[in-house]
Amino acid sequence: MPPRSHGRAPPHDHRRMHEAVWSRAEAVALLDDPARLDRENPATLWELAGLAPGMTVVDVGAGTGHFAFPASELVGAAGRVYAVDLSAELVALVRERARSRGRRNLLAVRSTPGRVPLPDEVADRVLLANVLHGIPPSTVREAVRLLRPGGQLLDVDWKKRASPAGPPVAHRLAPAEARRALEAHGLGIVRTTELGPYHYLLVAEKPEPVPAPRTPRRPR
Repeated sequence: MPPRSHGRAPPHDHRRMHEAVWSRAEAVALLDDPARLDRENPATLWELAGLAPGMTVVDVGAGTGHFAFPASELVGAAGRVYAVDLSAELVALVRERARSRGRRNLLAVRSTPGRVPLPDEVADRVLLANVLHGIPPSTVREAVRLLRPGGQLLDVDWKKRASPAGPPVAHRLAPAEARRALEAHGLGIVRTTELGPYHYLLVAEKPEPVPAPRTPRRPR
């Protein structure tokens, strides 16, 4: 996926992240920064998300796997994690790391802004971390398509105030803006909560289908 801007990134418009893709070296230098754990602790996110063994997770914009690898531990051998990214270099990197760490339940998948090559309703949880402000509606539609009815989309977003890293404050989404962006795709907002000093988590749910009314039988 395009850069999530956790530090000094190549110049680009953060509101059009799908038009700029980091190289492997750039991504490793920024996304694997040890200080990131203090800002964005995956364990905290997945606990709030209720991640459990056997679940399927899709991380859209997975980068180097900051959230995907901890998720693969939690879902276990019966679960599955798809680490999705636009960058061929980062997909290759995550595949290498998954092999070296013996994570057979983690699969790296290359996407386009308008297509994630995975089946409909495959996921219990879909993660959009630090990308909602910079991806097109087509990517959000794909994220929603991947969710099972009753599944939850997790939007991790930068708070709209100055921070040591991240995109320009003007490019960030306030919780109300993120809420409207997700509701426009038919999701219902479950809650918004703090997620570390510089982020918030917005949890949205895909509604269950409404059962068709039963046609009464005609008396014989």
